[in-house]
Amino acid sequence: MVVIRSASTADAAQIAAVMRDSWFAAYDGIIAPAVIDRATAPDGGARIRQSFRTRPWQRMIAAVARSPAPAGHTAGDAAGIIGYASFGPERDVLDMPWPHPLTTAGSDGQVAELYALYVHPSWWSTGTGRALMDLVLAKVRTAGYACITLWVLEANARARRFYQRAGFAPDGARHVLDDLGGVTEIRYRRTLNPPGITRGS
Repeated sequence: MVVIRSASTADAAQIAAVMRDSWFAAYDGIIAPAVIDRATAPDGGARIRQSFRTRPWQRMIAAVARSPAPAGHTAGDAAGIIGYASFGPERDVLDMPWPHPLTTAGSDGQVAELYALYVHPSWWSTGTGRALMDLVLAKVRTAGYACITLWVLEANARARRFYQRAGFAPDGARHVLDDLGGVTEIRYRRTLNPPGITRGS
């Protein structure tokens, strides 16, 4: 059984561990292992805790396993945080250095952004990622955002398929991440329906 709840600084170490394991699995062959190791170096969750302090607009949710992994899947721990997502107003990542300021549309509450969504590789293809995505979309829709964006590595075919199934499509924006070895990110966008209205109704 997986429960999704709000995350807090107390979850930082587990979230950081999920991020590290996910990066090594998801970016294999895309980002050099040494670069991943440097970007996700174990720090006891310090970077995650810092994000809570420095990004008051950011929201984070965590998927928590209350039972062992499903048949055919293995996990180092039978219970604990196995995935997370962070989201909030859209940031300007095209021309501005980190920490990125919010776009005008983000500040005005018009465009949301999914900053990150990771599931531990042991829990891939279990519906955990979809459950996290569904809750993110519900929360930003209820908050009144008209659409939501995200950035994904152009070479990450698995993630791109996941986002396309969730209703996202590329909008033409792209940028190069020099600090991750020159890989390219592309932006995806999805229009949000008002609360209580589903597509096709």
